[in-house]
Amino acid sequence: MAGSYSPIGPEVPEDVHSRIEGLKLLAHHLDEPIVIFNPQMELVYANPAADLITKGCPLTCGETTTLSHSCDSQPTACEPCPATSLFQASEKASNASFSYSSTVESPAMCPLPRAVPLRSEQGATHFAVMMGMRGSESLVTRQQNIKAVQVPKEDTTRGETAIQSLIGESESIQQLVEMIQLVAASEATVLIQGESGTGKELVAKTIHALSRRQAQPFVVVECSSLPETLLESELFGHIRGAFTGAVADRKGLFEEAQGGTIFLDEIADTTPAFQARLLRVLQEGEIKPVGSSQSIKVDVRVISAGNRPLDELVKTKQFRADLYYRLAVLPLQVPSLRERQEDIPLLAAHFVYASSRRHGRSSLTVDPEALRALSKYAWPGNVRELENLIERAVVICRHTVLRTTDFFDQKDRSSLNGDLNSVSQAARQVAERDHILQTLAKTKGDKTRAARLLKISRSSLYNKLRTYQIS
Repeated sequence: MAGSYSPIGPEVPEDVHSRIEGLKLLAHHLDEPIVIFNPQMELVYANPAADLITKGCPLTCGETTTLSHSCDSQPTACEPCPATSLFQASEKASNASFSYSSTVESPAMCPLPRAVPLRSEQGATHFAVMMGMRGSESLVTRQQNIKAVQVPKEDTTRGETAIQSLIGESESIQQLVEMIQLVAASEATVLIQGESGTGKELVAKTIHALSRRQAQPFVVVECSSLPETLLESELFGHIRGAFTGAVADRKGLFEEAQGGTIFLDEIADTTPAFQARLLRVLQEGEIKPVGSSQSIKVDVRVISAGNRPLDELVKTKQFRADLYYRLAVLPLQVPSLRERQEDIPLLAAHFVYASSRRHGRSSLTVDPEALRALSKYAWPGNVRELENLIERAVVICRHTVLRTTDFFDQKDRSSLNGDLNSVSQAARQVAERDHILQTLAKTKGDKTRAARLLKISRSSLYNKLRTYQIS
């Protein structure tokens, strides 16, 4: 968009500068107004949607027709202003609340009621990212005569708790947190991609907890664990007599999630027929129960996830391209644990503490040598594997300090001075193959039930069967 912005400046750290550029790319495609200010309350960036603001925020030259006009002098912020409140709080405490909401008195309400800090790795707040809210004519409007509307107060405690559950200090996880905070302010669909065990569901829950839908239901659907006919009935509901066993009308999960968020996990494992029905739901905002000719309007935000890259599946025609573009309006990539190895000590300490409390153990610590061994491991199962390994160690250990011997078996211990990665992975693969065989025997070869018991997707199970040459 046209207009003059203040330069970012050479004093801004490189990591913050790169995140600013990433935020610009994301904000450019959002329907919500997004603007960025520096501590001097100078406008650094405004996305195209911010052009819709008229007679709004004075910091964005609200007295002119659009943001694309420039001001002769720097205007003064309203009181209270979310951005100024954020910078002031950051000066008082580096761990201040991540967001602020305020209401500006008549004649107009603040068009940018939320401010998110953009901090460096050292914790200094360099910029304030201010956001409007989609769907509220009182926030972004071209009407000249509107009544002031009170902004609903958000449950900031719930939002802070959600953010704190994303443990890590690595640059990749901090960038993910920033993207989550920005995405949560939007109403667009979100596609979360990453390997199994990286925490995609946790990311989805965090987005929901930070959104305006936080007080409404958050419904999780494991797409890979249900056959197509049952999946449609679960999601869209059915009427009595729609199929054998349908003895009464039943609401679907989309209706159960009304006003909230529905999380479709392992979306890549759905069939083309189901994908066509889901596409219609996203396009029309309505569902049709199985066996019914009547449609039902739903107000639900859709967040989907997969451990396989959907864009690659689109190229091989294993996934509908039109549905992919509907789902991936706001794509997020969750890093694998091996991409954020510096976070392993923090994660290990968290899991040891949580597991100790859960099993009634006294406070345990991890030996530095064991931490080094954990940091060298490849972690093909990512954070989930680390959590399970630590829980097992907490349960079986008989001392207060967890050592390398509590995490790795004898074969690993004999090779700790060599390639711990390959030895540990080989031992894990043997154990995993045996566990899969035992589960398949338990389910009498039923792979869908086996995948459910193993808590992995059906496609992941088939990949492991091929890898371990299990027929």
